[in-house]
Amino acid sequence: MSCIVTHTDIDGVAAAALYTYLTKESGNIVFAEPYNLKKVMYKVHKKRPRKVIVFDLSPNTDTIDFVIGVAELLRERGGSITWFDHHVWDDEWVERLSKAGATLYIDRSTCATGVVARYVKPSISSINRKFVTDLVDGVCSADLWRFEHPMSPFFMRLVRRRDDDEWRLYVYNTLSGGTIWTKEFEEKVANRFTEEVEELSRPMQVEVFDVNGIRIAVVEKSEKVENSILATRVMSLVKAEIVAVADRSGKISLRSRGVNVRDLALALGGGGHMQAAGAKIDLPITTRIASILRTKALLEHVGRVLKEYADYIKKL
Repeated sequence: MSCIVTHTDIDGVAAAALYTYLTKESGNIVFAEPYNLKKVMYKVHKKRPRKVIVFDLSPNTDTIDFVIGVAELLRERGGSITWFDHHVWDDEWVERLSKAGATLYIDRSTCATGVVARYVKPSISSINRKFVTDLVDGVCSADLWRFEHPMSPFFMRLVRRRDDDEWRLYVYNTLSGGTIWTKEFEEKVANRFTEEVEELSRPMQVEVFDVNGIRIAVVEKSEKVENSILATRVMSLVKAEIVAVADRSGKISLRSRGVNVRDLALALGGGGHMQAAGAKIDLPITTRIASILRTKALLEHVGRVLKEYADYIKKL
């Protein structure tokens, strides 16, 4: 039995789908976020799969030891783990996980879908090269926030983290079958464009402060606007160099202009890219309750946490 573990966004879904398209290998699919990778890998290991393939996820200081343990257990049972990712990894993690028997394809020059396209050899010759190229270019252009491909704004909105796994599986099954777009995709994206325009036209509450001469803004997560889009809007409004998009569960998405937020996220138990990263912090019950009545309570608490980690907030 094989098990696919992949990120919840479009890059994770598309990377897993492209792998299946190229290799014709499939299996049980589990969607994960970096902060719950340890929990997900524990559940996967309990199912005793022969093969685990991971896409678009990087370990962090809290999960790396457990992930290495899972890789060692898989090897002892005659199984394997293969990993495709484009986030920033510590060299020590790469070395230790490789020694534990994992096969790693870590390439920061592209997105996870691009990593799959670059390193996976197709199992058959009848591959639609245009489909592969359009999928990689469209998804990477969206995930890396370049928008160099006409499909990138649509892919960015096709799969969001608030989506349920049923929708992610539909997208995975469609893409893995070699179809790049459907009427259902179009309807989903069109509705999301409408929601975004309505949401972004409303006043936003933003907490702004300076750390080490860097202007930071904290805003509450929106259920209707992707974090990167919301952060970009806030950056423009308040001239911030870092935006923390926070929700009441304690999850924080960090976006920046010219500032390394990966080290900050790593210190908080998360990870990601230099200018796009995330983590999950503990929110006191008092803050959770207060934030229901007053958004400012959430924003102020996140601001205090970020100030405590000022040493990790540095310009590139």
